[in-house]
Amino acid sequence: MNNVLIRSLARRPSLSLTIVLMLALAIGANTAIYSVAKAVILTPLPFPDPDRVVHIFEGSDQDRYQPGRENSLISVRGGSFQDWREQCHSFESMAAARLSQSILGGEHAIVVDSLLAADGFFATLGVRPELGRYFDSQDYAGDTRVVVLSHRLWSERYNSDPSVIGRDVTIDGAAQRVIGVMPAGFYPSRWSEPQLWSPLRWDPATKNSRVLWGHIVYARLKPGVTLSEAQAEMDLVSSHIRAAHPQDYDHMKAVIAPVAGYTFGHHEQMFWFLLGAVGLVLLIACANVANLMLARSLERAREFAVRAALGATRGAILKLVLAESIVLAGLGGLLGALISPLLIRPAVALLPAASRIPRLDDVRLDGGVLLFTLAISVLAGLLFGIAPGLRAARGDLSVEMREGGRGASIGKRERRLTDVLVVAEVALSLVLLLGAGLLVEAFVKLLHDDPGFRPARAVAAQLSIPAYRYGRYEVGGRNITRQLLYDRIERSLQTSAGVESVGVTASLPLRHTPNPWSISIEGRPAPPPDQVQGGAVSGPSGLPKHGSVSTQRVTPGYFAALGIPLLRGRLFDEHDRPDVPLVALINDTAARKLFPNEDPIGKRITLDMTSYFPKATIVGVVGDSRMNGMDREIYPQVFWPMAHLPSGSAWVVVRSRGPASAVVDEIRQAIRQVDSDVGITELATMTDILSDSLWRQRFAALLVGLFAVLAALIAAGGLYSVISYSVARQTRELGVRIALGAGRAEIAGSVLGRGLRVSAVGIGVGTVLAIVARRFFAQQVPDPRDSPGMLAGVAALLLVLTVLACLVPVRRALAVDPLTALRSE
Repeated sequence: MNNVLIRSLARRPSLSLTIVLMLALAIGANTAIYSVAKAVILTPLPFPDPDRVVHIFEGSDQDRYQPGRENSLISVRGGSFQDWREQCHSFESMAAARLSQSILGGEHAIVVDSLLAADGFFATLGVRPELGRYFDSQDYAGDTRVVVLSHRLWSERYNSDPSVIGRDVTIDGAAQRVIGVMPAGFYPSRWSEPQLWSPLRWDPATKNSRVLWGHIVYARLKPGVTLSEAQAEMDLVSSHIRAAHPQDYDHMKAVIAPVAGYTFGHHEQMFWFLLGAVGLVLLIACANVANLMLARSLERAREFAVRAALGATRGAILKLVLAESIVLAGLGGLLGALISPLLIRPAVALLPAASRIPRLDDVRLDGGVLLFTLAISVLAGLLFGIAPGLRAARGDLSVEMREGGRGASIGKRERRLTDVLVVAEVALSLVLLLGAGLLVEAFVKLLHDDPGFRPARAVAAQLSIPAYRYGRYEVGGRNITRQLLYDRIERSLQTSAGVESVGVTASLPLRHTPNPWSISIEGRPAPPPDQVQGGAVSGPSGLPKHGSVSTQRVTPGYFAALGIPLLRGRLFDEHDRPDVPLVALINDTAARKLFPNEDPIGKRITLDMTSYFPKATIVGVVGDSRMNGMDREIYPQVFWPMAHLPSGSAWVVVRSRGPASAVVDEIRQAIRQVDSDVGITELATMTDILSDSLWRQRFAALLVGLFAVLAALIAAGGLYSVISYSVARQTRELGVRIALGAGRAEIAGSVLGRGLRVSAVGIGVGTVLAIVARRFFAQQVPDPRDSPGMLAGVAALLLVLTVLACLVPVRRALAVDPLTALRSE
């Protein structure tokens, strides 16, 4: 059997090599995309029973966790967490944590993401450290300084030295003892990958606070308790909390979200979309190879007929053809696995740090990926081998000896089968090309959309402010030391020759998720409940609710630094200090939605945040700026002066007099001069930040575009092989027609006409498939229905490829010599 296979494959080496290379490209692309998807979304979180681990957030009455979508849920107050833990019975355990940043000292100090973990954090997740231990009750009760390192930090910073356990390291200017190292892949957060963990010790003010947000809550469901049952209990508990603290909860409640879904869910749609696209490429390749194998089986018709006459059963012949197909697919899979790393690296390189896709460092060709490659290789071999195998198995000796000669025409049944395969190739190619076209069109549109600010010559730097120097953020109070820091940084940068303007903001456009709060407008009666988001007529302040807005804190120079225009009124200035009445600015969207028929200047507003209610007078309206993405709807915004409400986090925004890159070093130097302990976690031009915000659209458009081009070329190659083989099998027929007076145009038209007919049917079928697949396009492309021009363009492209694929067969048909063709018979 092995010798027969080798001789059979070696008989047509060029055909075998073509098939192997075609399959290698398709299988290699599938392997590359699957390896990334496996690391990011398909590998379970490294917790025991990860489906039972959930996040609990705070949200408004209408909020529900929506898988795969952006969820505007907010972090948790200490008082809420304490009430949940005492009153809820659906969970085995519940723990809180708070994201932070720390300065890890040493010969080269670095800023690292850290997590302050409350008692029970590691036990709730159910993960044991790889080395040492995690925190115990004594670590939380005393004032000892201990820390647990991530596996990455341990390997990169300390060379995987086990003796680091028990050693003191300098963190935020103080010595802390390393007591443990977590296992590789431990990733409990979608926001950042913590590099170290420290104990979160509750102080009385924080523990019972109703105004201090910032905690992330993890909980483990009891066995048998469903997510919906737990949410129902949390709804009941939320109503009790609201009744007990009416001044602090404006129709707010707890919202439960699976940790796995919340961490990876907003990436799932994209990766499933890419897996579907690259899977279509493999199907097209299989259809093409099936046509090549079918043509080869027709050439071997006499061989199979003789085998049958000598006693070979149909099953044996089918087994031989399938074995040849699987061997070819196996060789293609092996080569595809070898080239897949060459595809993985550039694909991952397309993803900027701003994408925050977790576990990209875990992408590799492991046993699971290789098993996937083996499985799709075998499946591909069966798919493209079954039709040629069945055709070979039913061969008849008398028929094949009479009609299977070199000049015999291809049978109607075989022609119909090859045409069906080409139709499938063209149809699937149209679906892929249309999807790629829509993605590119959407990406280009977003590139030309107005972000609401002028990115040219603007640079932003995210600050890492050491809490041990400047205190923790306080809601409802004023952290004077932080405000003084912001003032000093601004003054230092304003003296730089290359700086035109500078400002500080708590959150940066395109990097900020809306934080909705209900707003009340003084002197305006309550609207009907159905016109208010959430249905609530009044908030805990007793004032009627008139909508919701997102808040942002900025210094006066922020708008000039980003180039956000003033539309009416005035901007903040140096007089808007804490000792004067609070003023506010709103964006144009807020002005249109909240004050559609009146001038908002001078109106007084109240935000129902908690018992701390900022009341302010609107003094100006500024232009809209995009918050959490160019493809997101603009949200109503209210801006507060930073001096009134100093932020716990900050971005410094600088507008340069010349090229943006010219002030990068000046920003670093100015911040270093003010305080060398203040770190910079990100420093980028706003042009780069704008580009990075489109990473999802760029990534999908580029990859699907490459897949579509590959699919179209494979389909064109399949059409070429079918038409070329048909011409070769019709040599005698063409010779007779030419001898009887058929003109060149007639011969060329018959050959080209068949290709165009098959392609046209494929385009029609592909159009129907594209309509069916519209909802899948909608996951990546807004409103994919309005694309008749794109569909016409894709159809025209496929017709052009059809004509090109038929050119060589047409030339061969026209070159047929009637005498030679007849003499060969």
